[in-house]
Amino acid sequence: METPRVRRELSYENKMEVVTRLQQLTIMGKLVRGAISTTAKHMQLHRTTVSNIWEGFKRNSRMPSGKLGKLGRVGGKTINTSSIVTTLVSEVPEEQRSTLRDISQATRLSMGTLSRRLNDGTIERKNTRLKPLLTRSDLRRGVMFDGKIGMWPVVKYLPAARNSRNRPAGTIVPTIVNVDAVLYRDYVITRVVPAIKAKFPSVNKKVVLQHDNATPHGAITDAILACVSTDGWTFVVQRQPPNSPDLNVLDLGYFASIQSLQNKVVSHSIDDVIQSTLEAISSEKLENVFHTFQAVMRLVNGSNHFPLPHLKKDAKRRAGTLSANLSCPASLLG
Repeated sequence: METPRVRRELSYENKMEVVTRLQQLTIMGKLVRGAISTTAKHMQLHRTTVSNIWEGFKRNSRMPSGKLGKLGRVGGKTINTSSIVTTLVSEVPEEQRSTLRDISQATRLSMGTLSRRLNDGTIERKNTRLKPLLTRSDLRRGVMFDGKIGMWPVVKYLPAARNSRNRPAGTIVPTIVNVDAVLYRDYVITRVVPAIKAKFPSVNKKVVLQHDNATPHGAITDAILACVSTDGWTFVVQRQPPNSPDLNVLDLGYFASIQSLQNKVVSHSIDDVIQSTLEAISSEKLENVFHTFQAVMRLVNGSNHFPLPHLKKDAKRRAGTLSANLSCPASLLG
């Protein structure tokens, strides 16, 4: 004896079985006597249910649909109707609705609600790339070090050479300059190293600076860093291995984060770009990048043939289980 069904609604497969059985009990297009009762008993259904399925099949001349096809007001009530969603989304400033995550954050609507309205055409997608919303700060726990050493725009403030609609000639404006060896050495010695000494928590005060193999970076050597290795601090430099962008924290996540700003923030000047960059990079974003960086170091094993690990950092952070650092297997220490 078959187990009786517990669902209120009959599944599509059960409807198909009912129709198939009744078709086998048909002679010259008519059911034999007792066919509905026999099928209802076998399927453990009420004979009215079986009769309704058969009548619907004859009326439509096709197999039953997987959809319920009910008329009237049935199913759960829609809390956020199309008009409500349209109103809420239209009230969000344009720069805050470039992604579904941005809209969800601004309207308090769930991602599922927005996805359904996007699929049914209530809201329309424009040409843009979806990027995660960068959270602003670490609100749940205090940290000794938030991952931020500092950011210094490489510009010079010079008087404008010509008039424009925004300012007269002679106004001091930021001007982009080329990064050469002299400029790079000056920024490292006078900005980066003092910031590390002021913010970086270290027991042995030994810091390894890593940079890629760009030509200006050759200006920084261990001999140059010896002049700032004072007060118990020791600074040395290591070059990034060639063809290994995943071993560079900047390539791994920082550049992608600041690149997404051009689609989220409208900047009219270099000052706007600098200000937006300084506001956007949160401690949580940098923490995510360093977690991925540590995971990559465990996988690299001298080659680039490894998948970039997905650690579900945001989910662990919400659950309060995200560790400060990843553990290093003993097999890698040999």
